[in-house]
Amino acid sequence: MKKIYTKMAAGLGALACLMTMTAGLAACSSENEEPKQDDGRKLRQLTIENVALTRATLTDNVSTLGAAWKSGDAATYINLSTLPSLNSGVLTAASDRTSTSFTGSVTCTTGDRLALIYPAVSPAGVNGAFNINLSGQTGTLEDIAQCYHYVYGTGDVTSETESTATGTISSMKSLLAVCKFTFKDGSNNPIPVSNLKISYGGDLEAGYPQSYSLTPNINAESVNIPTNLTPSGSPLEVDLTENPASVVYVALLPCGSSSEKVTFFFSVTTGSNVTYTGTANAYLIAGRFYPVTITLTKQS
Repeated sequence: MKKIYTKMAAGLGALACLMTMTAGLAACSSENEEPKQDDGRKLRQLTIENVALTRATLTDNVSTLGAAWKSGDAATYINLSTLPSLNSGVLTAASDRTSTSFTGSVTCTTGDRLALIYPAVSPAGVNGAFNINLSGQTGTLEDIAQCYHYVYGTGDVTSETESTATGTISSMKSLLAVCKFTFKDGSNNPIPVSNLKISYGGDLEAGYPQSYSLTPNINAESVNIPTNLTPSGSPLEVDLTENPASVVYVALLPCGSSSEKVTFFFSVTTGSNVTYTGTANAYLIAGRFYPVTITLTKQS
């Protein structure tokens, strides 16, 4: 009987060991395999062809702006079909052209609706909201092209394989206006700008709305910044201290209308610490380019 018990114990021990090894192998296999979702979504290399002209690279054509993508430009995608579960990342431009493909790794499936935002942003929350921020501009066209002239478009994943996907996207829409300011004194001489401050209203105390949070909508092709935002407590400041210039490029929020213009207050300081101020009435439309000359008054 002792021999029988001994053999049974040995057999049970071997079985337990085998079960442990099997469980370990299963766990190892589960960790190495890419998880698949029941809805068919998985990580795929997505390519969106012919993403239309935007403002990644800007060229001043006097009365208009020319624009083209630059190879390596990074745009943020948000998979609108997975919200409120935030699924976002980066897609990259393939070439220096007015229309190019964007590629990147996206968790998606055929039929998913995507939003594309340039320059890259950091969406957050359950609705994928992202922030438009105008502070920190340096007054050059290159600075605006790389950091401030936000554009937005939506599209769809149209086909897939096990590891790849393709998609299409509508034309990218500019969310801001770009102004080219030339300031002159009372004698019509250009003012060299070292620092520019802009506010709504009759003085700097009115401030300027320097940021706005936008929420993508799966049922809308674009998002829009309201044209009646309340200014913040401080003016928008453009610092040209390192490279003073007689022409200043600034990205601004759309505002006002043809029947209700907004009053802008400008304060310009030169490298020799002379200040000029003045106002102008205007309305700005998103996507438009405004070359403007403004006469300012020297402050004593």
